[in-house]
Amino acid sequence: MILAEIDGWRVVVNALNFLIPAGIVFGTTYYLINKLVSEQHKIRLLELKKEHVRELTPIKLQAYERLTLFLDRISPDNLVVRLSKSEQSATQLRHELVQTILSEYNHNISQQIYVGNDTWQMIRALKDQIIDTVEDCYTTCGTSDSGPDLGKKILIRTMAINPQGTQTAIELLKKEVEIAL
Repeated sequence: MILAEIDGWRVVVNALNFLIPAGIVFGTTYYLINKLVSEQHKIRLLELKKEHVRELTPIKLQAYERLTLFLDRISPDNLVVRLSKSEQSATQLRHELVQTILSEYNHNISQQIYVGNDTWQMIRALKDQIIDTVEDCYTTCGTSDSGPDLGKKILIRTMAINPQGTQTAIELLKKEVEIAL
């Protein structure tokens, strides 16, 4: 009976002599492979992110360029000079100004996905403010006022209320570009 117990312990000890080193090797191998796979996953994510940024950056810059152009084109001084004609009535100029602003805005509305929410809200507010200025000035016009008369009123009102409105918005776009790059 004692021999049977010794042989049983010997078998257990021999098994442990084999299983402990094998477990250590297995654990170490599992840890190293797991760490390698994790590192490879992180590297792949970084590569994908780099590729995404490389593809998106030119599109974002183009959006900032288009919005800068939009702001310049709806600037009251540029609008009035570009659209005002001597033979035009105030009603005609008002209609052209509002239609041009809305057309420009609608043409560039998709650019909002590339700029910050605050920036887009400011652009919308500026667009609305310019349209409100046109409408307010139009309501002060008489029936005999010409387009250039309305244009003068718009420019005077803009200079009194917010002379640098579009320039402020353009500066905000520039700052946002600096942050994005």
